[in-house]
Amino acid sequence: MRTMDNLAEMKRYLPEAAWAPTRQAIAGIVDDSEQVEKVSFTEVFGAPAYLIECVTDLAAVRPVDAGEGECRSLADEPSEWFDVAEWLDDGRFARFVTIGSVEGGPQYIVPRAIADQKRSVGLSVCMTAARMC
Repeated sequence: MRTMDNLAEMKRYLPEAAWAPTRQAIAGIVDDSEQVEKVSFTEVFGAPAYLIECVTDLAAVRPVDAGEGECRSLADEPSEWFDVAEWLDDGRFARFVTIGSVEGGPQYIVPRAIADQKRSVGLSVCMTAARMC
């Protein structure tokens, strides 16, 4: 799993459509447009972003399932309890965010090649979207 703590790092590994939502969120927080690419995700969101690089990395993607209080991972089963779960870049990446503090929380970017190996990834996007409606 690759850790990315600013937009400049994220741009090295992801196409624009995969990092654009993060840039938009930072631009809404940081006044200085020149600092948008350098500001630490940990400083503004309370956690870095992670690029999932293999199926076993999905064990780190852990929502808290409401009602049961158990922490599960996408490696185990799908969950509807993400604050953000969406497809990016025409479905080439899935993004999961769990907000655990006032600042925010970590975000996980899952390439489609990995998502297709674990049904729980796509189901979690659908389940979260259904819960948000």
